[in-house]
Amino acid sequence: MAMQARSTGEPELQQAQRRRREQREADRATGSSPRRARRRRQSTPWLQRNALSVVAVSVLIAFLGLGFGLLQMLNHPEGSGALSATGQSDGPASAGTASVLQAAAVGAGVPVPPGAGSGDLSAQGRRAIHTSAKVIEPNYTVAAGDTLVKIADRFNTTVDRIVAFNNLSDPRVLRIGTKLVIPAPLAS
Repeated sequence: MAMQARSTGEPELQQAQRRRREQREADRATGSSPRRARRRRQSTPWLQRNALSVVAVSVLIAFLGLGFGLLQMLNHPEGSGALSATGQSDGPASAGTASVLQAAAVGAGVPVPPGAGSGDLSAQGRRAIHTSAKVIEPNYTVAAGDTLVKIADRFNTTVDRIVAFNNLSDPRVLRIGTKLVIPAPLAS
């Protein structure tokens, strides 16, 4: 049996609006703020709530890896990379004066002279190592009225080269008396 509202002659919608208005006025009179629904705290861990998404992403990554691996095998069918990188060959060694060391990164191959693989250094002879380092001394002192463009024109070089040689942080700022390294002139 359903409860019937008191019949005051008003339609139900107007009755509901009147009750809400009366409730708001009563709340204002007592000074209490309207009650708001509390948000429930989620007590389950993040991984448990999102387990299906984590599994889906993992499977997607696995399939992508498998697909890229197959694509790599189809594009480069000439053999496994492990044998090529170590210099071992699948078939018999080729006869010739120089053996070829297969390297996947280099491409076709790198010729190696006979005996280079052996550890005998006295047979090859000792080679001297030549090193040289040239210290570049500053060869120009900035004077009043100088700009990098004027200096570059005077020495037949570019502003970018002067900035690079001198590690200038701001090429617009030059101080009088600063010593600069001027690079060699550009070839004409």
